[in-house]
Amino acid sequence: MLLLRFIYGYLKGLIVISIMYIVVGITVILFDPESFSIIVIKYIKEGSNKLFPTLIGHLFMLFLGLIEWRKGQLELRKRKKKRRKIYDYE
Repeated sequence: MLLLRFIYGYLKGLIVISIMYIVVGITVILFDPESFSIIVIKYIKEGSNKLFPTLIGHLFMLFLGLIEWRKGQLELRKRKKKRRKIYDYE
């Protein structure tokens, strides 16, 4: 379950990066700018045009995955505490 929560958070970060990627891609198509780098996406114009997420972009996705993983851990602990309380009264 925790692995799935991590993957879910990572994919949420991927969606955010992908939306930025599409916006930057449309900007590149329309205006043909020189090489540039925003925090999470980098555009290179050498020989062939390349647009890709930077290391910070991947770390952002990893960070969101870890947040979701932690939320999953806390939910599991709450469930275990509820079970213990029920068994203590019996």
